[in-house]
Amino acid sequence: MRRLLIDGYGKTVSRHENQIIVKEKGKVVRRVVPENLRQIVITGRGSITFDALRLLGRHGVDVIAIDRRGRTVIRLSSAMMRTVKTRREQYKAYEDARSGHLSKQFVYAKLKNQRAVLGSLAKTRRDTHPEDAEFILARRDEIKRHIAFLGEIEDQPIDSVRGEIMAVEAAASKRYWAAVSKVIPDEFGFEGRSGRGAEDPVNAMLNYGYSILEGEAWRGVHYAGLDPYGGFLHVDRPGRPSLVLDLMEEFRQQLVDKVVIGLITKRAVSTGDFTFEGGKCLLGETVRRKLAVKILERFEKYQWYKGRRRRWCDIIHFQAVKVAKYLRGEVPRYEGFHLRW
Repeated sequence: MRRLLIDGYGKTVSRHENQIIVKEKGKVVRRVVPENLRQIVITGRGSITFDALRLLGRHGVDVIAIDRRGRTVIRLSSAMMRTVKTRREQYKAYEDARSGHLSKQFVYAKLKNQRAVLGSLAKTRRDTHPEDAEFILARRDEIKRHIAFLGEIEDQPIDSVRGEIMAVEAAASKRYWAAVSKVIPDEFGFEGRSGRGAEDPVNAMLNYGYSILEGEAWRGVHYAGLDPYGGFLHVDRPGRPSLVLDLMEEFRQQLVDKVVIGLITKRAVSTGDFTFEGGKCLLGETVRRKLAVKILERFEKYQWYKGRRRRWCDIIHFQAVKVAKYLRGEVPRYEGFHLRW
């Protein structure tokens, strides 16, 4: 199964018999059967017909649209999964130690993946930029200490330990982004992670990439029978898919950060690919397409995990299912995904 990227302007998505077709200026440019589709990612402007949406929904194909600021503005999924027991346990878990356990594991995996990324960056610069490599490895060692701090936090209801967990995560992430900044050319003006409302190209690319990842994590959570809004680590807010954001913590580094860093350090993008409006940085069409294509391609690549080769998108779903099994009491603990270095 694959993803269909709809970028640019003036394209239309419609149905012809049992096929999805994409037209540009009245000419058919893509034709695909929905059985072979997993997701449609819309980054440009155009239209989609009701008949196409019905056909996609019947085959479980997600549709997401992302704007120039990297915000997911539309997400369409098939009908809700009938999983009453899973969701009841999900809501109950918030009040007991399971919520703290899951939150710690999400952050543990995130920090381990941060260390893996920094290890790769240092290795490739050991001979050409030894001072930078030394700095990166020092930050990597500091993250290791924060992982040890995380292990000292007891599994308790998340409201009792969220502050401690988030303090460890914030301290480790500060070291991680300080190390990443060493490999980013000065003209990109990257001074660390700023979150939403990016004011520099790197943060704008990260936001955009994370929105694509959010769509895949949402799919995993949805098909595992979980409530996307019933998270643990991330605080509840109206409209915030907290559990999706929780699960994403395990995959940001390997699926988005590495792609963004690679595009910049290999000079595949330049500062001229971005524009600024009201002090905020926006991605141009060229860099949006490059970034989306690279991330979607990475979703389909294989990685060894649990003794077998799995696609990254399947690993995300696998982890969501593990969360559901842990909540239902089918397994004694949850183990977050991370690559070993």
